Amino acid sequence: GGGGGGGGGGGVAGALRLVCERTGWLAFFLCGLLLCERVMHSFGALLEREIELAFFVPLIIGHGGNSGGQAVSTVIRSIGRRSPSASEAISTVATEALAGALQSLLLGCLVGPALHFFLDTSRAVSTVMATTLPLLGLFSNCTGAMLPFLVTWAGLDPAVIVGPLMTTLVDTLGLMIYLSVATATLVHGS
Repeated sequence: GGGGGGGGGGGVAGALRLVCERTGWLAFFLCGLLLCERVMHSFGALLEREIELAFFVPLIIGHGGNSGGQAVSTVIRSIGRRSPSASEAISTVATEALAGALQSLLLGCLVGPALHFFLDTSRAVSTVMATTLPLLGLFSNCTGAMLPFLVTWAGLDPAVIVGPLMTTLVDTLGLMIYLSVATATLVHGS
C-alpha cells in the first residue's frame, strides 16, 4: 500500500520513498490518459466538421472528474470508518450512480439552454451537452464509487490509486460518451 506521506519519515528520504511508491502508478495512468488522444483522433472528422464541440471538452472532462471525485471521497471516508459488506458496496455504488445521473440531469437542464441562449452555442451542440451530462454523471459516480471498494479488496491503497485511476477512466470514457452522443445527435440525427 503506502504512499500516504503522513508518516514514516520526512525530508529527502521521505520524499524519495514517496517518489518510488507513486511514480510507477502515475506513469501507468499517464499512459492511460494518452487514450484521450486516440478517442479525439477517432472522432477527428466530427470535430473538424463541428468545431464547437471541441470548446466543451474541458467542461466535460472537468464535470466527470468533479462528479466522480465526490463519489470517491464519500466512499473512501465510509471505508475508513469500517469495512462494508459486498451488499453494502453494491447499494452504495447504485445510490451514487443514481445521484450522479440525477444531479447531472438537473445541471444538463440548466446548462443546455444557458449555452444556447446566453453563450450563443448552436442548438445542436447545446443539446449534445444537455444529453451528455446525465450519462457522464451516471458513469462518473458509478466509477468513483466502485473503484475504492475494488482497490481496497485487492489489498491496495485507495488513497494513492483511486483518484488517478478514476480520472483516467472518466476522462477517456467520458470523452467517448460525449463524442458518441454528438455523433448520434449531429450525424445520425440529421
